[in-house]
Amino acid sequence: MKLLKTSIFLIALAFFIWIITKSNPFLIWQQIVSLRWRILVVISAYLIIYFFDTLGWRWAFKKSTKLPGLFRLFLARQAGEALNYTTPTAYLGGEPIKALVLKKRYGVNLIDGLSSVVIAKTALFLSKVIFLLVGVILSLRLLKLDSVVAASILWTFIGIVGLFLFFIFLQRKGIFKLGLKLARGLKLSEAFEDKKSRLEELDETIANFYIKDKARFFGSFIFHLLGWFAGAIEVYIILYFLGIPVDWPSAFMIEVFFKTANSAFFFVPAALGVQEGAGYVVLSALGLGGAVGVALSIVKRIREIFWAGIGLLIFAKSPK
Repeated sequence: MKLLKTSIFLIALAFFIWIITKSNPFLIWQQIVSLRWRILVVISAYLIIYFFDTLGWRWAFKKSTKLPGLFRLFLARQAGEALNYTTPTAYLGGEPIKALVLKKRYGVNLIDGLSSVVIAKTALFLSKVIFLLVGVILSLRLLKLDSVVAASILWTFIGIVGLFLFFIFLQRKGIFKLGLKLARGLKLSEAFEDKKSRLEELDETIANFYIKDKARFFGSFIFHLLGWFAGAIEVYIILYFLGIPVDWPSAFMIEVFFKTANSAFFFVPAALGVQEGAGYVVLSALGLGGAVGVALSIVKRIREIFWAGIGLLIFAKSPK
């Protein structure tokens, strides 16, 4: 497994270097440096997306759950998102960390925390399906994409829908009870047998939420969907600051393309090379130049590294 992870990282790194070299490194550097202090605006603008996503998580809790303020909830969420960003775990590895930080820092019941991240992830999945559906339709109609690229986008969308349906199926069957059965089959259940009752309570809490709190799930879905659409704001601002203004539909399609590529290559840590390749392809298709796409991707990466660093710091400072 370690060899596989190392191999994936090295391949991604090689592709990253290749796409930078192919796209005129000097021009890319000039564009990034031209931002100067405006890079702070880009970093700060992403708080709009974080605001919607944090509200999406808040609505995934039972109404009776006593939660900290929205800012503290954001901090707990960011700790988990930092691990999602830096580890190849299909953006799932950091989810339990969110619940753990909430418990350690603010005393939120662990069952409520863990059930909320499953529910919020479900709402996030569903909102991503809708977001990508709109984006795929627009992209295939308005962008001049290579047939291979277009087919890749469609298959990625189909794969995300499949993952969403599979995730729903697991929850209907009892995702944590199924996990315990799997551990038993692999003879790894000793560490979990004493937690059987809590795992069953988790499944029951999740099931009850979908029955009794449909309105809150819908609220979580709406806020996450707004978060996806707000991602176009970042693209619009970066390109505007680079002196290459685009209209809102184009900014939206660019963001969809980034999210599609990241979803297709979820196993690549930090989407290294994937994001840069996506930027090159989509901005070339729009006639804006591959180098601009790579510069856009790297500016987005600077923002990601900044907020991931904040999240890792929060996690490191959390009570053990």
